[in-house]
Parts: sequence; structure tokens; C-alpha cells
Amino acid sequence: MPSVMISVEDYIKKQIAAFQANELEEKRAANPQPRPGRGTEGNLSYGPYLLISREKGAGGSAVAQLVGGRLGWQVFDDKIVDEIAKKAHVSRQLIESLDEHDRETIHDIVGRWLKPQEMGASGYLAYLKQIVLTLGHQGDVIIVGHAAQYILPSRFGLNVRMVAPIETRIRRIADKARLSLDAARLEVQRTDRERVTLVRRHFGHDAADPLGYDLTINTAAMSVEAAAEVIITALQRKLGVQIKEADNVR
Repeated sequence: MPSVMISVEDYIKKQIAAFQANELEEKRAANPQPRPGRGTEGNLSYGPYLLISREKGAGGSAVAQLVGGRLGWQVFDDKIVDEIAKKAHVSRQLIESLDEHDRETIHDIVGRWLKPQEMGASGYLAYLKQIVLTLGHQGDVIIVGHAAQYILPSRFGLNVRMVAPIETRIRRIADKARLSLDAARLEVQRTDRERVTLVRRHFGHDAADPLGYDLTINTAAMSVEAAAEVIITALQRKLGVQIKEADNVR
């Protein structure tokens, strides 16, 4: 995973370049066709994308990296998205890579969604929604967390929920962060609670509701590699996406 503190600007430049290359390729085609899984809702094109919601310690980020490597898609996890939202010049660079019509459409969508109490001085939530919409419009991305499944249309992506029994997740966090089991338990419970609260407060949904997802994976029952394979198969079946870099990982 890239270092957020060092390379978030370069990460965005890479995403913009990939989007512009896709747009140019489609325009140059003799019979222009959208990428598999891509479509239009309202005045904006979307997809394809993978949106991962996860419990703390369920392995969502690790699975996202594996899938991203297989598909040649960039992964935007919570740390990267937070850093983009906090750095105004980076979020502007991302949003301004779109044409004027698409920028205005995203601005209008965000304006309709925001509640009065969300119009704070920092505008963080507005930036966050703009970023997720922009990435969803560009497509060929994996977004981990940030309730992206409630921001982007579900038919142009795959919505996945990663879960595992709490004791399994506590042991994983304790091992990874070198915490005691008690400290890891507190961390898992706090993070799960914050994520559920964010989704309920700002989107009015229950993050744990399985009907909100195309696929729910219990990572205690399979390896990270197996979970990635299940997701890739689901993306192929639902959206028709293609594996771009299979020869490099096989």
C-alpha cells in the first residue's frame, strides 16, 4: 500500500492519468463502447468499482490490495481518502480533472445530500462525498470504507461486506499492532461502533444489514487469497470486468 504521508499526490496523479487514458481509448475506438460495468445514472457516468465495507480486523484492506493487483485498479482505503479530503489542493486536483459538466453534476448531487448540520466550516463531509463520487465516476477503483456503497449507484459496482467473529478479529489486531488482548478488544469495539454510528447518522442505514451488499464474506472461513478470488469472480459475473494483470501474479 502506498505511503499516505509521502505519495498521496502521486497516487492521485496516477488515478487521473488512468482515467484520462480510458477516456481517450474509448473516444478513439471505431465503435466506442463503455468499459464493462460502466453506465450512466442521471447526468453522470459511473463504474466499474468495488466497494468494501468491513468490520475492524476482518481483513478488508488486505483483500482490496490483492484484488486491485489482479485487476490493475487503484485501492483507496480509509487513510488515503482521509488524506485527500484533508488536503484541499489534492481534492481540487482530483475533482478538477473532470470536465465542467461532470464537476457541476457532482457538486449538485453533494449539495442535495448535505444536511444543514453538515455544512461546517471545514466542509470535510462535502469533500468526502465529492471524492467518492469523483472516484466512482472515473471507475476502475476499489474504495474501502467511508460508506461508499451509500454514495455510489450499486448497479455499476460490487458491494462487499467483510466480517469475522469478534474473537478472531481481536487476535488479529493484537498480533498486528502488538497489543494485549484487552487493548485489542477495546480497539475493535470502538472502531466497529464508530463505523456503525457514521453510517446511521449520515446515511440512515445499518452498516451490518446483509441486504445492503451483493456479497458478505466471513474471513475466518477462508484465506485472504480465497476471499480475493471470490470477489473477482463476482465482479466478472456481475459487471463483466476483465483481469488486466493476471500474467504478473500467476
